[in-house]
Amino acid sequence: MSENIPTDRMKIDAADLAIGMYVVELDRPWTETSFLFQGFRIRQKQEILLLQQVCKHVWVDSRISRVKKSQAPESPAAATELQPVIGKVDFTQEIEQASPAWSAAHAESLRILEAVKLGHELDVQAVKAVVRECVDSILRNPSAMLWLARIKNSDHYTAEHSLRVAMLAIALGKELGLAPYQLEQIGVCGMLHDVGKLKVPDEILNKPGALTADELRIMQGHAIEGRRLLMSNEQITPATVDVAYSHHERLDGRGYPRGLDAGKIPYFAKIIAVVDAYDAINSDRVYSKGKSNLEALRILNDAANSHFDEGIVGHFIRLMGIYPPGEIVELANDEVGIIIGCAPGNKLKPRILRVLNANKELCKAVVIDLAKTSVDASGKSCRIREIHSSGAFGIDIDAYRRKGLLIPTNL
Repeated sequence: MSENIPTDRMKIDAADLAIGMYVVELDRPWTETSFLFQGFRIRQKQEILLLQQVCKHVWVDSRISRVKKSQAPESPAAATELQPVIGKVDFTQEIEQASPAWSAAHAESLRILEAVKLGHELDVQAVKAVVRECVDSILRNPSAMLWLARIKNSDHYTAEHSLRVAMLAIALGKELGLAPYQLEQIGVCGMLHDVGKLKVPDEILNKPGALTADELRIMQGHAIEGRRLLMSNEQITPATVDVAYSHHERLDGRGYPRGLDAGKIPYFAKIIAVVDAYDAINSDRVYSKGKSNLEALRILNDAANSHFDEGIVGHFIRLMGIYPPGEIVELANDEVGIIIGCAPGNKLKPRILRVLNANKELCKAVVIDLAKTSVDASGKSCRIREIHSSGAFGIDIDAYRRKGLLIPTNL
């Protein structure tokens, strides 16, 4: 039985299952099935077929099931209790649901850090639970979670990096066509891919200068340490261990710790490698200033087929786009703004919320649509001159979101 049994459970014959139902209990132990999580939302017909192969009936939670009318079961009781609200939602609506899911995942990432440092066992079920909520949000509308991933706190880099990698990996996995249960799995892989770094001394992990040969060896040992930590936990899947062990391998065989060639690197490790590198390049560290989204994507593209899988990099570039919402840009007239979206047919001319004047002083926030105008009121060009990473000029993008000023137009 499920460890967390809801009160509004309904017994459903396997023949009457529909996409959108949230299954909380089976008529047999979960361990006798191939399902990754105890409790999940049915998102595709293949999952219904798998359930029908192993179960005669299941129990679903009517409060959180989301079934389209066209797929609702014929059972009158079930049809009246399940609400037809499945489907993609707009950014404004989804950000309200994504924010608590992000906060819960953020808190869990900090607990992971503390548990490893203290030598405690990881609460894998808690990790899976918060990842599942994030997957649900990304399936409804990935832009909300990707927006939240742009809000960074340098004091929590280690924990937040793993959280951002998880969210980016889930969104990229969706772009690559992974099944929902695989998205949940790769989200867990992302959350735990760097646990081995928590065993690396802080003076090496945060050293501002170049590492010595011995220090580099210790740093690279985090992949082996991560494998050891995860293998000691019976709840961890082999895929999660593989990613922690292999996400620094390179397609040309020059990665570490084993120097695997392309054909031997696990697919999930190839995905995590791309988003892990992107977030590291895009974030401020004690030894380097974070680069813009555009520069980070250029670096990934240049390393395709040597470091990274070219197909995965291509999908990631399409996912992020050249001007993602939340990117800070400096205009030709010296003003500074925050990108809030692009028209679907004009990805190179985004809408910008201007927040700093030419003297880099706070000013009244005004939306500038570069698809409709190329000059400001004084006739100066307002084309984008330079792209900066999150936090540039001391701009708090989330403060503007909370004021309701940053509502992306294409999400």
